Amino acid sequence: MSLKLVVINDGNTDENGSGHISVYLAISGTTSLPANWEVNAIFTFFLFNQLRDNYLSARGKMRRFQSFKCLWGLAKFISHNTFKEASNGYLVNDKCVLGAEIFVVQRQAIGECLSMVKSTDSFKREWNICKFSKLGENWLSEEFTVGDHKWKLLLYPNGVANSKGCNISIFLKSVDAKYFDQHKKVRVNCSMNLKKQINGEGKKLSYRVWFPNTSEDWGYIAFMPLTQLCDPKNGYLVNDCIVVEVELKVEFKHSVTSLS
Repeated sequence: MSLKLVVINDGNTDENGSGHISVYLAISGTTSLPANWEVNAIFTFFLFNQLRDNYLSARGKMRRFQSFKCLWGLAKFISHNTFKEASNGYLVNDKCVLGAEIFVVQRQAIGECLSMVKSTDSFKREWNICKFSKLGENWLSEEFTVGDHKWKLLLYPNGVANSKGCNISIFLKSVDAKYFDQHKKVRVNCSMNLKKQINGEGKKLSYRVWFPNTSEDWGYIAFMPLTQLCDPKNGYLVNDCIVVEVELKVEFKHSVTSLS
């Protein structure tokens, strides 16, 4: 018996995966298995961010693989738009890196029970950040709480990593994710809007991600070119001030409990 990763680039339309990349785990080599075989497994899919050297991860529920159902996964692992957006770093030089982590749970042995609780906790806040030209390497907001967890807005006025000197970089920072144990996660939906002060519109980018991840912050290295930000005709930078709005919703709280 062996496991293989199945990727459907155009999405599994049978499971409403259109517009997304679908990923699955499949059991192969089952001819050597006894009749009525079954395998219980918990799996996590990973997509490597080649710009930030970290991973987007999505964990599935514990699934029972059997002869009549030997394929399980996620029809909407990641949208095509998010995957192809160059600043996200998932597709670089027409290449991506996908992987999976699998835990097989034995029947009659210690296993794990997954609990996924839907949350409605949300937050919306607007920051007027002044003296932009004198902020230094980075700017960190005050702490705020959403979904019983603590967060901050992290901003690099002159960019970070390969965007330094070219773009403004904006991230959501998890303050307490580093204290999570390995069985606890939360999924957030975050929108960041760099607003035009002339009409209230702006550039808005959104993403969904599980915390903790390999990084304690998640966002956009190349949120906006500095030339566009600093052009007075655009209205983003006025009197050396910018306005950044964040909408944050904790969608799910995920935990794994040992069972004996």
